Amino acid sequence: MSKLNKKSISFMLFDWGTSPIPTIHTTFIFSVYFVSSIAIEDGTFIWGLVLGVSGILTAIFSPLIGSYSDRNENRKFFLFFLLLLGFFSTAILWFAKPGIEYIIFAAIFSCLSILCMELIFVLYNSLLCKVTDENNYGQVSGFSWCAGYLGGITSLIICLVIFIFPEKLPFGLTKESSGDVRACMVFISFWLILFCFPLFLYVKEPEKNETKQNTLSYLNEGLKIVFKSKPLLRYFVARLFYFDALITLFAFGGIYAAKVFKFEQIEILYFAILINVSAALGAVLGGYFDDKFSPFKTIKLSLLGLIFSGLLLISIENKNLFWITSFFLGFFVGPLQSSSRVLLSKIIPEKRGAQFFGFAIFSGKITSFLGPIIYGSLVMLFESQRLGMIFVILLFLLSFFILGKDEPMKINSKLYFK
Repeated sequence: MSKLNKKSISFMLFDWGTSPIPTIHTTFIFSVYFVSSIAIEDGTFIWGLVLGVSGILTAIFSPLIGSYSDRNENRKFFLFFLLLLGFFSTAILWFAKPGIEYIIFAAIFSCLSILCMELIFVLYNSLLCKVTDENNYGQVSGFSWCAGYLGGITSLIICLVIFIFPEKLPFGLTKESSGDVRACMVFISFWLILFCFPLFLYVKEPEKNETKQNTLSYLNEGLKIVFKSKPLLRYFVARLFYFDALITLFAFGGIYAAKVFKFEQIEILYFAILINVSAALGAVLGGYFDDKFSPFKTIKLSLLGLIFSGLLLISIENKNLFWITSFFLGFFVGPLQSSSRVLLSKIIPEKRGAQFFGFAIFSGKITSFLGPIIYGSLVMLFESQRLGMIFVILLFLLSFFILGKDEPMKINSKLYFK
């Protein structure tokens, strides 16, 4: 990897800083608290609505925010605004006490927090071009994703050790009022600000796209380019399917382990740590392949790895083999996510970066609710977790064939863009 500098380190710290929000809030701690202590009746359904609404809003706003910030050379301004809004909406969940009377309050600010954390990546991902030269995009992105995975697990362990596991809590908190869970939300909010702030000091604003078009016309022009370039269009369609597969895998991986291999709660925690650590390692190695070969090849190799790991996962009965297979499953998840960022950074002109990352987030979110719904329906109808996992494998397989053989080429801004 090229010599580390303030720009690349601050970029990596941003991933480290944002990762505790989905880990603590959406996945492991607050979500469980919401369905068990706030929305006691129909909690799972209501939390699903929170995730669904935030996903739809993310899909709608991502291309708009990306296009607007490209035109006005204010990506960092919008990024800072979303960061502060994410900080506020997460920290204020301290006031979401146990009881049905807090359900609307908790649902609204949870939705806002999740939305901000998703939209942040439209702008943050587009700043990769200002952190290092193109020959090192893969390594910087890989190490950043690695930092994100490890940051999520580190924050989870800290929260468990300081707030969740002890009977006697610090700062005069009590478990009777769920002070342990609510304190976690304050903790990760300040973690967010502390580690994300350096990026605003050291990373420069990308070039402004000098256009006289309004935002909607500018957005429409970008869409025309996507449809003119068949390999790029195939990539966005494939991304739609493999991000659906990833979302479903993350949502049901722990459930699969619990139902099929009878994992206890502590084993599911170890399973989550294993997946994140292996994904971190995979992201770093994938970054090397991005720069040496191409991110497109890394994406296809990662999809093959996930397909074969998934097939092995549904065919084994031995618990020890499940641990080994899970390691490789996580190992290929890391580069698939990181290389997707690198691919767009390499082919899209700097002046148009936020818009196309907006398209990418859109393609990853617009149908994100379908994967979990279909998986859950298959399991309910056929009473088979393995059948649900076969559906995930089919999504990866479909993505692989949609990508095709032709790599999206670097887009000539003078030829295509006004």
